[in-house]
Amino acid sequence: MKSRIFLYAVIVFVVVAFSGLWFLSTIEDQEPAQVFPASINYDCAPWDGAAFTVSVPYNSTSTITISIWEAPDRFLPSTFSFPDESGGVGNALHVLPSGEYEQLMGKVSFGRVQAGRSVKGGFNLMSESGEQFKGRFEAQWGNEMAYCG
Repeated sequence: MKSRIFLYAVIVFVVVAFSGLWFLSTIEDQEPAQVFPASINYDCAPWDGAAFTVSVPYNSTSTITISIWEAPDRFLPSTFSFPDESGGVGNALHVLPSGEYEQLMGKVSFGRVQAGRSVKGGFNLMSESGEQFKGRFEAQWGNEMAYCG
């Protein structure tokens, strides 16, 4: 009986030790993400439903545009994956100065979205060519109103 308890104790210790090492290694690999000023505006989903779009000036020559096809007034903190296979969530684009754009893949997270209050979130996206776009944003509401339908 004592040998069985000892065996279980060793197994638990090893699992806890490896879990701790893994956790510490992920913390060390994370570099603080840059916080980008951004704007958020009401928008329309492709089917004329309520939506919102966040525009993040990523550098002096390009913008990350994230559209979520849900009404912002009933929006809880959430994370979205792109591309959206269902076609009902939204999209993430890298917009170049020429107006051309490329679809991005990865994840975007939002805190609470409420009209008149800044919206905080983060993104970890990649283009098809492998260019990485990573950071956090704090978006202020713009004046643009969208009339859908």
